[in-house]
Amino acid sequence: MKASSIQRLAVITRSCHKRTFTTHSALLQKIQPLVHEQNPIPDYLNFQQKHTHHNELIREIFDNPVKWKEFNKSFIPHTKVSLTGKTYIPQVEGSIGLFQNPYLTSPEGLLEFCEKSLSAAKNLVSHVIIDDSEQGKLNYIRNLDRLSDTLCRVIDLAEFIRVAHPDEYFVEAAQKCHEIMFEYMNVLNTTSDLFNKLESVLGDEKIIAKLSPEEISVGNLLLTDFLKSGISMDDSTKDNFIQLSQLISMNGQQFNKNLHELEHDSIKVDKKELTSYDSSTENSLIYSLSNKKKIPLNSRVSTDILRLTNNESLRKKIWLGLHQPAKGQITLLENFLKYRGLLAHFMGKSSFAEYQLSEKMAKTPENVMTFLKKNLKDIEEDVISELRTLIKFKVENSDKLSDEQVIEMVKPWDRDYLTTLYLSSKRSSNTEDISQYLSVGVVLQGLSDLFQSIYGIQFKAVPLKPGEAWHNGVRKFHVTSETEGFVGIIYLDLFHRESKTLNPAHFTVCCSRKIYPEELDENDPFKVEIPGKEGQLVQVSTAPDGTTSQLPVISLVCSFNQEEGGVSLLSLSQVETLFHEMGHAMHSMLGKTKLHNVSGTRCATDFVELPSILMEHFANDTRVLMSFAKHYRTNEPLPLKLLQNYSCFNSFLNNCETFGQIKMAILDQVLHSNVVFDKDFDSIDLYHKLETQLKIFADTESKWPGKFGHLFSYGAVYYSYLFDRAIAKKIWEHLFAKDPLSRENGEKFRNKVLKWGGSRDPWELVADVLDEPELKKGDIKAMEFIGRR
Repeated sequence: MKASSIQRLAVITRSCHKRTFTTHSALLQKIQPLVHEQNPIPDYLNFQQKHTHHNELIREIFDNPVKWKEFNKSFIPHTKVSLTGKTYIPQVEGSIGLFQNPYLTSPEGLLEFCEKSLSAAKNLVSHVIIDDSEQGKLNYIRNLDRLSDTLCRVIDLAEFIRVAHPDEYFVEAAQKCHEIMFEYMNVLNTTSDLFNKLESVLGDEKIIAKLSPEEISVGNLLLTDFLKSGISMDDSTKDNFIQLSQLISMNGQQFNKNLHELEHDSIKVDKKELTSYDSSTENSLIYSLSNKKKIPLNSRVSTDILRLTNNESLRKKIWLGLHQPAKGQITLLENFLKYRGLLAHFMGKSSFAEYQLSEKMAKTPENVMTFLKKNLKDIEEDVISELRTLIKFKVENSDKLSDEQVIEMVKPWDRDYLTTLYLSSKRSSNTEDISQYLSVGVVLQGLSDLFQSIYGIQFKAVPLKPGEAWHNGVRKFHVTSETEGFVGIIYLDLFHRESKTLNPAHFTVCCSRKIYPEELDENDPFKVEIPGKEGQLVQVSTAPDGTTSQLPVISLVCSFNQEEGGVSLLSLSQVETLFHEMGHAMHSMLGKTKLHNVSGTRCATDFVELPSILMEHFANDTRVLMSFAKHYRTNEPLPLKLLQNYSCFNSFLNNCETFGQIKMAILDQVLHSNVVFDKDFDSIDLYHKLETQLKIFADTESKWPGKFGHLFSYGAVYYSYLFDRAIAKKIWEHLFAKDPLSRENGEKFRNKVLKWGGSRDPWELVADVLDEPELKKGDIKAMEFIGRR
């Protein structure tokens, strides 16, 4: 999922060796039946030939630690502990700075970068307000956009460092920078002079006639966001609005910071409870616990017990322990929910959901709930069918049970255990582990091949310079285009380490945008540094026409375990995760608008997951996987039968998973409705009532909402995953089901969707790419079309 900020306020936007197949004729014959008869690929050899490109280096630097050390000459010291007990990374001699930003050689440098950026922003604000010349008005929107970019370079950077950097001093500095910039952003959003001038510019027909459609679009977006930030309020109300925004941010950030904390680190168990395993293969686990009175919750032991013990009461204890948040989490949750409700009332809205959704694709809470309820109804039978498969492993003669009895008897703490029994019954004891064909290096090499096939884009591994990365496990890619050359940079931090608790995530550290001539002027008083040189604040590219653009910088963070020897082997679901996050990265790389506010993933929240979810379809397509997967030691191609078996396992309980997503989306809507104003508002009570109502895997005992981080980061728009999944399915069927490597259709998706970022109405993009003009209206019929299975 996308990890940069996803809400744009008035001035700040969403922060913020060749492989050949000619000798594998037998393999060809095996693969051919996989292609749907109604959608055959006309020339299957051509399909394979599209994957005859790419270098072996990508694979080697991930799968071969010796090769990685030879390739990457820069040295990053291991973390150390200071006298105060905090971890830190010693400074690197000759450091070029984090992300090649010369300020970021130390935490103090980060603070200096923040101060200089803030000063430059204030100077720019003063200038644009007093410049009433015609040229000043013509440049006004792009100057506001430049202002946004200046601040977001700090906010987005700070957001990344806060959650991904192992140096606690850097993290502290990043937190301070984030607070400083967020406060200034809220001041800007309620600065009348900025709003009044924007309103004047957009109301001047002579000026409008000379602006580009993108500038007008960004101007209107900023105008709307000014209004949503309470610009028309009196001074006292504005102060309250700013205060509320700060309180929401403070409580929400602390809420997210505590997500991995539990109420208790361990649970007490009776020794007898540890003797109830189904298989003697778990004897070593039983032995290791037999003399202990407590089971640590944040450990493999607890998850193994959930999967392996037939003692239901023990599973329940473990499950509930893992779903009880730290003390104070619910207070933080209810605080920011109530503050959001108040903020919405200030803006004349009945609820925060109504306030949030007015500018989204869904438009209203009612449309969202209609979409979610229809999804529930559509999958109900399939969910019960999956539950009936599970319950066979819990009770005898389960076929005689009614649907209601099945639903009641399968508990949330049964899921992992019964799923393990099911998979064990289906998987032969001599079944090979498919992950041996899916090393991180192989998968990334396959992704580069895929992107070259559909977009003419490929990855080039490049060495890191001293101090450029935050850890010595980080790899760096330059992203290059057949037609445009160098288009962006991706830093990949993919391997597990103790200090990393972050879920898989994509960060936009720096956006693409056009750099205007005046910004390259040595005398420009509003810059922090002159961009364009290696080792400066940003890296740039120059097109054949002389246009200079800021290169997007992306970071992908995962936590894949490494085997002995340093290779990391992925499950099919982890491959899907990596494809998903790379979908966000491609959106950032290819959504190259002229203005920062609508670049790449800076688009409507209920549209931003579309490119990443579409990538999941590629990750689950047999033809795509067979085109690159090979054994990390022998280089043998992935056997088709093995893939078919694992694909079946991997898709088990898909409908239950979707049901769970729907439940979370409904909870998100409920908690962001006007119930927060009820005298006896109780978020956990509402959660339990919803679980009781929806019945399946009902949780009526835990305080799990305190661990649901999306309640803050995606407030009232968590339905976006389901909504974008429905859109992605239709695009896949329309463009890629026949040939997932089609350059023609890849270019269509790139040109109809990706390249626009957030500069066009997403309904127009969906209508264009699906060749369904009526969808441009974005009305209830459009919602129904997308929701149709």
